[in-house]
Amino acid sequence: MVIKKDSQFRRVYNEGRREAGDKVVIYYLKTGDGGILPGFVASKRIGKANQRNRAKRLMREAFRRLENRINEQNLWIVFIASFHPGETHFNELLDDVESSMARAGIISTSG
Repeated sequence: MVIKKDSQFRRVYNEGRREAGDKVVIYYLKTGDGGILPGFVASKRIGKANQRNRAKRLMREAFRRLENRINEQNLWIVFIASFHPGETHFNELLDDVESSMARAGIISTSG
């Protein structure tokens, strides 16, 4: 499952905490239940629809690779793209997401 409703995104933005990297901004909210729910956002500043979709696909893949290291049981995480997919390699994005999540204390530091 993923965060889809506007009210869910707004709750994470308003009640959650924020950690910014060079490529991605992460908002996260520890919830009482529901498991780990990610959400992915790419604004029109990123580019046309195909570029926004690519940015979200890249962020989803980065989340999948780090998901097993999350040390919280119930967490909503919103990933906001602040990179252009055509100019960013996946490994750069993965490193940025990993360091942001580590700074936030929501993943274990050992891989």
